Amino acid sequence: MVENKFYLSFGRHERYGVDTPIERSDMLAAYLSGLQLKECLPACKTVYHSPLARAVTTAHFEALGMGCTHILETDAIEESAPTFVIRRFINNLLVNTDEDVYYYHFVTHLPVVEKLGLPFLGAGEICLLVADNKAEMLKENFTLQVIKKPEIPMELWQSLDLTAARISQLTTDEIYKKLELFSDK
Repeated sequence: MVENKFYLSFGRHERYGVDTPIERSDMLAAYLSGLQLKECLPACKTVYHSPLARAVTTAHFEALGMGCTHILETDAIEESAPTFVIRRFINNLLVNTDEDVYYYHFVTHLPVVEKLGLPFLGAGEICLLVADNKAEMLKENFTLQVIKKPEIPMELWQSLDLTAARISQLTTDEIYKKLELFSDK
C-alpha cells in the first residue's frame, strides 16, 4: 500500500438469504472481505451502500471487518440509478474529498458495476481501483483488480463457536455481535 495513492472499491452485495437479507455464511464472508481490505489499504473514510437490504447488510459486515464506522446510504448507487447519477455522485464525492482521505468503499449491485464499465463481479466480489491521486481517479486513470470472495476458514467457525446448524438459528444482529466481539479480541 502506498499512502499517497487513492483507492475506490466497489463491492457487489452477497447472495440473497431465505429469511435474512443475505445468507448467514455470507455475513462471515463479507466480514472477511472487510478484513482483507483493511490489511492492504489505508483506513476507509466511508462505506456507501444502496438502500436495498442485501446491500445494507453486506456493507455493515464489510465495514465491521474494515473497522470503518462511517456508513452512509445513498440512492445514487441503487441498481436502477441512471449512469449519469452514479457518475455524478462519485465525481462530486472525489471533488469534495479532504486531502487526508485516501479510500472509499461502495456496496452496490451488478447493474451499477456494469454502468461504471467495471468487470463482472460475482456476489461478494470486489473491484479495487487504484490511482496515483484523486485527480487521476477523476480522469479514470486507474488500475483495477477483482478481489474474489474469501473462503471462510474453519478456524473462524471454531472461534465463533458456530456450525452450519447453529448459524442457521441466529439472527443477523446475533451474527454481527459475535463478529464484533471477535474483532475486539
